[in-house]
Amino acid sequence: MKDSRPFLRLKHVTFSYYSVTGETQALEDINFSVQKGSFVVLVGPSGCGKSTILSLISGLIKPVSGDITFYSEDFAAPRIGYMLQHDHLLEWRSVYRNIMLGLEINKIKTAENLAFIDELLEKYHLSNVKDLKPSALSGGMRQRIALIRTLALRPDLLLLDEPFSALDYQTRLSVSKDVYDIIKSEGKTAILVTHDISEAVAMADTVIMLTKPPCSVKGIIPIEFEKYGITRDEVRNSKLFQQYFDEIWGEMKNENTN
Repeated sequence: MKDSRPFLRLKHVTFSYYSVTGETQALEDINFSVQKGSFVVLVGPSGCGKSTILSLISGLIKPVSGDITFYSEDFAAPRIGYMLQHDHLLEWRSVYRNIMLGLEINKIKTAENLAFIDELLEKYHLSNVKDLKPSALSGGMRQRIALIRTLALRPDLLLLDEPFSALDYQTRLSVSKDVYDIIKSEGKTAILVTHDISEAVAMADTVIMLTKPPCSVKGIIPIEFEKYGITRDEVRNSKLFQQYFDEIWGEMKNENTN
């Protein structure tokens, strides 16, 4: 029987920043769960705390109150991969040596893990650029390489903090689709932060809407294109896409006004 327990759960999570001028509450009573293998997107106004939630999930910071729990059958701590807005590729290293950087840092540059990198590059048609320097690549290609670098460490959970926002619109559409396809093909659980509602609808299995600070969950919308026989290649041209967009925009427009 399939286990219904969520892979990740945030329960009554609160977080505040402290400075010499006092306390600023960023998050208030955040509650949501993420099923294994799902693609969850957090949307909300700029500065509402989306990136703070990712930092809490990754363990970079701790909540003031509440619980963040993971479930796994072997009770092992999850491996978490982080993909940021900027690719942070090292210009003096080749693409291949950039991808293996995490293996070097973690002292796991084994023959098996290097073979896995070769497999990823071949599978996603990137072998032809592995000897190039990052400066020879387009912005979109650099983000694809950044994703492969993250996958090389075999993470259980991918956190994506607006990784497409520095790209032009046309490139953003192409790269976001490629990243979605790769993550789904690898069976990974992912949480994406974005302020782009169209991007959220096109990529998400679930959209979690957040309020202005102090941030709380305004609503959770399951995105069910597959239920109606609509493939992810077709979503942006479907009436259902517009319906989801309008529903989320209707909920969020008051949060985006000053």
